[in-house]
Amino acid sequence: MFEKVSRLDRLRTVREWLVWQLRRTDDTIAELERQEVVAARAVRTTVASPASGYRLAVRRAGGAPAPESVHRHDCGMAGKHTRPLERDQALRALTEDGVTACPYCRPDTDLGVL
Repeated sequence: MFEKVSRLDRLRTVREWLVWQLRRTDDTIAELERQEVVAARAVRTTVASPASGYRLAVRRAGGAPAPESVHRHDCGMAGKHTRPLERDQALRALTEDGVTACPYCRPDTDLGVL
């Protein structure tokens, strides 16, 4: 069978297959790049927008949890028991509710409360 097909025809067939394979590879690369962009955007969204920017540390001694201090979202001194606060909630906690500000991350300085 191969004896009847010329070398030129065989090379053209190989070339067509290689072009097809290259197209498939390009399509796969494009799809993976799209997935990376979507994944990077999702990571940026979760990292860049920490629900609020501030956290309320809660003391869990005895009965009901009580507010302990306000922290910036990236403060390592906040502890495990925290909940996110919006800017206005953090401001209210510091000014009206009498919750103390963390002495390390100083959220009161960010909020303009001194």
